[in-house]
Amino acid sequence: MQFVSNLLVCAIALATYASAARIGSFNLHQYGSKKAANADLTNTVAQIISDFDLAIIQEISDVSLRAPYVLFEELNKVSQEPYTMTLSPRVGRSATKEQYIFFNRESQSGVEIVESYIYDDTKDLFERPPFIGTFKVKNPGKSGVKLFTIMDVHLRPSAAYRELLDMRTVIEDFIQIHPQYFDQTPTSLQEALDQNVENATAGNKPSLKTNHPILIVGDFNADCSYISTKRQQLLRTIDYVDFTWAINNEVKTNTRQTCTYDRILINGANFANAIVPKSNTTVNIQEKFGMSLEEALDVSDHIPIKFDIEW
Repeated sequence: MQFVSNLLVCAIALATYASAARIGSFNLHQYGSKKAANADLTNTVAQIISDFDLAIIQEISDVSLRAPYVLFEELNKVSQEPYTMTLSPRVGRSATKEQYIFFNRESQSGVEIVESYIYDDTKDLFERPPFIGTFKVKNPGKSGVKLFTIMDVHLRPSAAYRELLDMRTVIEDFIQIHPQYFDQTPTSLQEALDQNVENATAGNKPSLKTNHPILIVGDFNADCSYISTKRQQLLRTIDYVDFTWAINNEVKTNTRQTCTYDRILINGANFANAIVPKSNTTVNIQEKFGMSLEEALDVSDHIPIKFDIEW
């Protein structure tokens, strides 16, 4: 009888998690005209992305602008349910510019995008300003999450620490231009602005706590020679002490498995608490697709990061 009961519990748990939405992020490393012209490689990239119901993409680098549409077409060929594509403008200070993408399989993700824009970087803080998308949960459930915002980033390696600190300025700007998301009480908008501390110190740490979850996701270049262990500790204990770090240094996010460059930071307890336990990790594409290291590097020098969430 106990054995049957255990099986029933497992079956219920599996059924519950099967209904969860999977959100993933992937830096495609110079996915431009050359990669898009390689049909086999593009098919592999599309298969990798099709594991996610909402995919957050960095480093589309085609001056002709055709590559993202080639990938989008292939993605909808390999997926049984259609995706939408929300594509950013090309951004970057140098001649090498990039685009971000949100691919959304609405039938499985349970969300729809309601707004997207590139951060207006009037102070020239970023090599590539972040791409910001706000999503609506179509059928909110026990998580209580109705809306949330993703800030898709690809931070400049040599300035990764400074650019990550400057993301607090992006958050401040987001709160200011979207007061409707922070007006739960007569004082909650001002509280959000006060709690989002820029240039934090040990004696003045941010404590942002709102009902509108904010995620910073993507390639932070946040490890190894770009952001030291000491600076990472400062980020965790001071500058982003109010965020949940969903990808930690226990997993490596570059293809060679030496560094944790890619991250998922979450502000919003209701969102963080809705994540399926132990689902926040990487996707080992070498193992999943039977690739050699060289074949995996042809796809990207990064591997995807992801989590599952129950709305």
